[in-house]
Amino acid sequence: MPLFAATGNFGLSYLLEWVALIFVALFIKRYVAPFLGAQMSAKREQIRGQLAEREEAAAAAAALIAARRAELEAARAEAEGIVRLARDSAASLVEEGRARAAEERERLVRRATAEIEAAHSRVRAEVIAELGSIVVDAAERVVTAELDDANQRRLIAEAISATEAGAPA
Repeated sequence: MPLFAATGNFGLSYLLEWVALIFVALFIKRYVAPFLGAQMSAKREQIRGQLAEREEAAAAAAALIAARRAELEAARAEAEGIVRLARDSAASLVEEGRARAAEERERLVRRATAEIEAAHSRVRAEVIAELGSIVVDAAERVVTAELDDANQRRLIAEAISATEAGAPA
């Protein structure tokens, strides 16, 4: 028969179960609990360290984001300044170009006017010289020909016709 049968001696069995339970509890308290407590403390400290690192990283990231935003705002302000300067420069160049164009136009108009006046003077001098030549030629013919009225008119008409034709008569 078994040594601790439940049917024969219930009190002793009950007492032994309590003693075994106490030994197991003491074993757990003495050896297992400190080991598990140390493991849990180490894990807790590891988690706290990771949380602290995460908070530091989050703070560093927030500082980096703020710095980048400040740099971005500075770059935007600089870009706006450059664009404003470029617009001012472009407007200045356009105005300068217009002024140069107006000066060039005035210079060309003065030059063309001077050339036209010079050409007019040359043509006038040529006409006067040609007219003088025609008058001398007509006078020469009148003097050499008989001076009756019909011959004189005919000679003047011939001189005028020759002048209009471009060749002397």
